[in-house]
Parts: sequence; structure tokens; C-alpha cells
Amino acid sequence: MNQTEYQHLMNRACFGATPEGFKDCAKKSRDEVVNDLFSKSLNAEGLTTIKQAEVESIMADMKTGDADSKKAYRKMLLEKGVDLNVEWLKKMMTDQAQLAEKMTFFWHGHFACRDDNPLFLQSLNNVMRNNALGNFKNLLLSVAQSPAMLKFLNNQQNKKDAPNENFAREVMELFTLGRGNYTEHDIKEAARAFTGWSFDKDTQDFHFREKQHDFGSKVFFGKSGDFDGKDIIDMILYKEECANFIAGKIYQFFVNDVRDEKVIADLGHKFYMSDYDIGELMKEIFLADWFYDVKNMGARIKSPVELIVNSSRWLKAEYGGDDALIFVQRILGQVLFLPPNVAGWPSGKRWIDSSSLIFRMDFGRKLVEVSEFTQRLKSDDDTDPNMAMLKEKSLKKKGRFFELNANINWDVLSLNFDAADDAGLFNQASNAMLVTGNVNYNSANYQFTETEKNAKLKGLVVYLMSRPEFQLC
Repeated sequence: MNQTEYQHLMNRACFGATPEGFKDCAKKSRDEVVNDLFSKSLNAEGLTTIKQAEVESIMADMKTGDADSKKAYRKMLLEKGVDLNVEWLKKMMTDQAQLAEKMTFFWHGHFACRDDNPLFLQSLNNVMRNNALGNFKNLLLSVAQSPAMLKFLNNQQNKKDAPNENFAREVMELFTLGRGNYTEHDIKEAARAFTGWSFDKDTQDFHFREKQHDFGSKVFFGKSGDFDGKDIIDMILYKEECANFIAGKIYQFFVNDVRDEKVIADLGHKFYMSDYDIGELMKEIFLADWFYDVKNMGARIKSPVELIVNSSRWLKAEYGGDDALIFVQRILGQVLFLPPNVAGWPSGKRWIDSSSLIFRMDFGRKLVEVSEFTQRLKSDDDTDPNMAMLKEKSLKKKGRFFELNANINWDVLSLNFDAADDAGLFNQASNAMLVTGNVNYNSANYQFTETEKNAKLKGLVVYLMSRPEFQLC
């Protein structure tokens, strides 16, 4: 597999290639590289920072009604939310199960969910990871029965005498079918079928409240019966439009924002015929010749999380403090576990505005050279209590300063570059860092100002990360 194809695969299936990865790619075929990604993602380990016993203990104290206990509970939830965010971000940076993490990141946006209980969010995140490359039906059912999603979409309030349509609507509109493939009547009848779906507040397990369920006959997709929630999910999955919808979203995330309807239709049909095997669908994509077409390379703008993780993985940066990692997400406009709404985050050019673009272009310098910096904050989400905690935890007590404290071992990094001269060093680093691979020493007119190799590499990394091409994957 040549370096250009390898880099493209790593950018899409993972969070970018690492310098040492380029050494072995020429020795392996495309099949071998893809199969290696899948094997490393088998039995991926989940997030563990939130301990259920700790949450339950504070919840028990809170039930006494004591004001201090309630305050402590609220503080614990907010602080653990920060810890959960950082744990996952660092896991993306370092974990060998890169494909599993990238797929979990995709599902995290597809099944967008917000909650003030980090235990619920951790559980939902692990559900996504456990099923990320498995069967979509199992993933969908597990997500739909998770406390976080049931609470977020108000199904706790969905009862036989007062149906709440929010859960049923989003399951069809955002999670499975997309608009135009169901009717308002279908939503009303599906809502009745999902009545009684709830969770135990003590154990956080899914719980079917039989007395709240509507056992009456329903008409869904033109068929009549005493349908329950699982029946509705089965009937949704029976429609090939569901497979096409999921294939389309996966195509836009992993291949190109600009849809190729013919390819998507083919992927959707194969996905449907495989009984919704996600792993099989992803292999179909990563092994296809069209995936490596030049039109698909560098065709996506890195999301903020992809930019942060890709940069940190490439440099093997270790952070002395965690607070600025939260704030960089905030500045760039994507904070893990805090999607803007149920539709998830935007994509493409919508990631770029005047303030975020300036920060993006200067991110390399801040990561490599600057110990602390100031940055004006966006005003959105200021009233959100979780965001307020993130802001408070990320600010130094004196002034509005942020510290990345990124430790980079230049001695180790430089071992991956063996060029004999300045032009060779520039071209090696450019080909490794910039997906388009068309920025060379002669065209860039770059001048090295240092003589020692590590210093040269350091300055070169800052320069390449400031290039527009570095924003693409």
C-alpha cells in the first residue's frame, strides 16, 4: 500500500497516521492494513472514569434533602463530566483501537445526546463502542433503551394516557429513516408503542413500565397490530430506506461531504442484505478502489476534535494539565458529550468562521511553542450549566489564560526522519502531515532558520500546521 493511500485511510478510519506508521505501509497490502485496523479494534475497552458506586453514594445523600448534599452532588456531576470528556479525548489520542474510537465518534454525533449525569453519558458511550462495528439493530436498540437517550428524548413522560412523540419522531427522523420516509400518523402510532419504556433510577437499567404502556391496536406503516417498541424498530429496519439513510451518513463522514448517490445506493443495498452488519459495510468502503480516488482525498475539513486528536497523535504530545483540552474544544466549537442539539454537530465549511479559523491556523504554534495564551470565547451555550463548569474549570484564577503544557519528545519524533538535507526533511514532513502531498520544498519557499535537526523539525511542524492543507483530511 503506498503512502498516499495509507495516509488517506488513516485519516478516515482513524484519527490520522503517525510518523512511524509510514515505515511499514509499503510492506503490506490494502487488505492487510484494513484487517489490522479491525483486529486491533476487537474488544475495545470502554471509558471507566465514572464509578457507579460513587454516584450512587452521593445520590443517596442527596435524597435526604440536605442542601449541602445537593450542592455536592451537582458539583460532582459537573466535575466528572469534565473528567469523562478528557478521558475519551486522550483515549482517542493513544488507544490502539483507533477504528473503534473513530466509529464511536461517528455514532456519538449520529445518536447525539446531552445529559447532566456523566454516568448516563459514559454508559451510552460504551454502548456505542461495544456495538460500533457490530449489528446496527443491536446498536439502535441498545441506544434507544439507554437511560441517557430515554431521558434526553423525554420518553420518561411517554405514557398511555398522554403520549409524548419526541422519542418516536427522532428515532425515525434522525436515527434511522430521515424525513420523507414516514408520516405524522406513523409518529403518533410509534409513540404509543414506545409508552412504558423507561429506566430504573437506582440501577440505571432499562425498565418496561407495563402499567404505562398502551396495549391497544396500532397502525404503523400501513400494518395493524398490538405493536411495542421492539416491533417498531424491527419494522423500521425492514424498510431498505433505513439502510440507505445510514449508508449515506457514513459515506459523508468517512468518504466525502459531497454525496455520490449511486455509490451510496449500492452501499445501502449491501448493508441491507448483510442484515445491517456495520463492520462489513466499513470493510466494503475501505477496500473499494473508489474510496482512494483523488476526489475523496483531502475532501473533508477536520472537525475540531479530529484536529486536536490528529495533531496530538502525530506529535505524541503529553499534556501536563487537562483543563485547556476542554477549552480548545470550546474555542473551536465542538465539546465532546455536549452536542448543540439532537441533530448533532455540523460538518464541512460550517466548522469554519473568522475566530475559529485564526485559532486553527495558529494551533500548531500554541501546541509547540506557547505555554499559555488568551482567547476570546464564543457566547453560545453560556447559560448551559455544564458549559459554565467547563469554562470555570478551564480558566486560571487570575486572568483569562489557558495552558496547554504539551510535552513533545523531539528526540523520538526526529528518529522518523532520515533525510540528508533540508529539502528532504521538508518533503518528508510535508508528505506525512499534509494530506494533499503537493507542498514541497521548492514550491513553499520555506527557509530553515536553525541548524540543529530537532530545532529544524520543530519550526517545520509549526509551519506545516499553519498551512490551509493541514485543516483537511
